[in-house]
Amino acid sequence: MSMFPSHCSAGRRFEEVSAPSTLVGVTSRLLRLPASGRLLVATDIQGNLRDFRRMLELFEESPSDNVLVFTGDLIHGPDEETERQWPDYLGTPYKDESPEVVRQFLEARDRYPGRVHCLLGNHEHAHVGGPRTAKFHMDEAQVLEERMGPGPTAALRTLVNQLPVIAVAPNGAVLLHAAPAARLSGPKDLENIKLEGYAYMGIDEFFHVPVLGATLWSRMASAEQARAFLSALGGSIAIYGHDVVREGYERVGDEQLCVSTSFALLDKDKVYVELDLAHTYSTVHELRDGVELKKLYG
Repeated sequence: MSMFPSHCSAGRRFEEVSAPSTLVGVTSRLLRLPASGRLLVATDIQGNLRDFRRMLELFEESPSDNVLVFTGDLIHGPDEETERQWPDYLGTPYKDESPEVVRQFLEARDRYPGRVHCLLGNHEHAHVGGPRTAKFHMDEAQVLEERMGPGPTAALRTLVNQLPVIAVAPNGAVLLHAAPAARLSGPKDLENIKLEGYAYMGIDEFFHVPVLGATLWSRMASAEQARAFLSALGGSIAIYGHDVVREGYERVGDEQLCVSTSFALLDKDKVYVELDLAHTYSTVHELRDGVELKKLYG
């Protein structure tokens, strides 16, 4: 018995909603964003349907002008024991609704072609050959796939195999899941990325896999690493999540902005980014509170 029919619009099954569609602007693992409109960036939802829906509502205030990018880790939230005894360090309590987050993301992507995107995160990668994540379960990918069942699991894997790894905008913004520590010579390096084959590799070992390891797992990058990474992609600022910033965001040097939109934060501290795609940003210090750096529940 499917867990989705009561939620699917017009009676559509999860598998039907998630049928592959054309990813406008994606060349292999690189997503090229437009040169006009507003770019909304959110990080690390991790199964929080309420926060996902909030970002979608913000996007839908002007869907013909806005572009929404989640920087990975849409999935894998708290287990039942954590929900019962919620620790303060995980912020505002929530229930893991990863299956519904995935379904609604796919529905939004199909409803707004080329305007709603998700990058590959380490938690998504675990479903298609990446190291198995173990934040709340020994094998979070296995637990989620058992919850979803065969059809929705196949649809999830199809989605993950399509996800871009990096997004670049003409205004200088480069979006990725984790800190910009990977060595890149240029966009062509993304063509050689292979997703499968790392399931039983330790994180320390996987971290040294060219491009993919650091891009999905790095919590920090030196100024030199960040500048080299951005130069290879023609960008000037890197925006990412993966790590938890209790205040909602942290500037690292002139080039890096680590953002926490959802996971492990109190509602009052959650932050998303909104950029003018027609305006060039030279450093992260140009991003202002309340203008480019906005409260999710302001």
